[in-house]
Amino acid sequence: MAKDAKQHSARRRRRASNHGVPLEQVSPAILTASRDVAFTLEQLDIQPQAEEVLKAVLDRAEHLEEQASGLTVLDE
Repeated sequence: MAKDAKQHSARRRRRASNHGVPLEQVSPAILTASRDVAFTLEQLDIQPQAEEVLKAVLDRAEHLEEQASGLTVLDE
């Protein structure tokens, strides 16, 4: 039993280390959307499927990018 737990833990660590993406390579819209979705899920105390979470993050990121494209920067 303990051996299985150790193997499972080692597999989880390998999987996590293999898929790391440097933070500076992640779109600010994706970071913000991830935070927004995580906050909403926590507030509503729901646990949707991973695919639903991914879709919500991507939809929110698209919305944020659309909003940002309409912003005008004023130079002082």
